[in-house]
Amino acid sequence: MSAGSYGPVCVDGADITLAGTPVGGTFSGVGVTGNLFDPSLGTQTVTYTYTNGNGCTNSATTVITVNLLPVVSAGTYGPVCVDAADISLVGSPAGGTFSGVGVTGNLFDPSVGTQTITYTYADGNGCSNAATTTIIVNPLPVVSGTQVNVLCNGGSTGSIDLSVTGGSGSYTYLWSNGAITQDISGLTPGTYTVIITASDGCTPTGTT
Repeated sequence: MSAGSYGPVCVDGADITLAGTPVGGTFSGVGVTGNLFDPSLGTQTVTYTYTNGNGCTNSATTVITVNLLPVVSAGTYGPVCVDAADISLVGSPAGGTFSGVGVTGNLFDPSVGTQTITYTYADGNGCSNAATTTIIVNPLPVVSGTQVNVLCNGGSTGSIDLSVTGGSGSYTYLWSNGAITQDISGLTPGTYTVIITASDGCTPTGTT
């Protein structure tokens, strides 16, 4: 008699239909319900018991090997600016595939904005698993300035109100006259420039 032979399966596989000979016996063991075996319970020894017409009983066993899913990582990537160069994606184990909006091969294009990226890997046993990672893409802040008070006849009441919008971080300012505030006032006639540093690393854009 035989409890049957069953190839290795993955732990997330569908239930296995058991078939013993002679027909008409019963299966037993961990994960067994009727003639079905549930792989989610791991590798098990399954017993098949058969009683013939003479009341004589015998049994046979078989081992069903259940392979675990591979442990997969999609990698971790720090926040980037929307105008940054493509990001090289690295998943583990090596040899899987990346998918998601903005993904081409193993490159991610930040211009499409914040996205969740999926990495899928299949091992030598045919067991597949996937992991995700989110890449945060920060927008560029937009800078504009308004000269509020026009200087006339050498006056010194000029001021500039600076507007910084659309970014995701905080900012520090360094004006060409040494001021470190966002807005400046009490200005003499001339041209003023400002260097703005963003905490998220994204360079502000715009002119005034």
